[in-house]
Amino acid sequence: MKAAQWFVAGIFLLAVVGLGASLVHNPFGLLKTIAVIAVLAAVIAVGVRFLLNRGITRSNQEQKAFLKAARKSKKRLKKRNTNVHAVHHAVKFNKRPLRKKSNVQLTVIEGKKSKKRNRVVY
Repeated sequence: MKAAQWFVAGIFLLAVVGLGASLVHNPFGLLKTIAVIAVLAAVIAVGVRFLLNRGITRSNQEQKAFLKAARKSKKRLKKRNTNVHAVHHAVKFNKRPLRKKSNVQLTVIEGKKSKKRNRVVY
């Protein structure tokens, strides 16, 4: 163990011995001290939180707006990716041949074909 670890262990041991002695000699005083420390810690924590929240309200609102926009964008992107994936998935399994022969029977209609040729000037 390093010297710093021994030092911390020694302080911890002295604290445990002191709490034990205080518990044996004056238990009510120990409980009173613990209660005072807890109340002071709570007051300090509430004060710090109040001061921090009061100073950052504008930035906090901007942060909330940013997070809301990010959630909306993520939702929209997820929906779009799901649709694209579904379309690709459907196309992947429904592949058709590149060229399919048509069953349509085409007929030639006799008409005034020379009229077209007369429009062209040579």
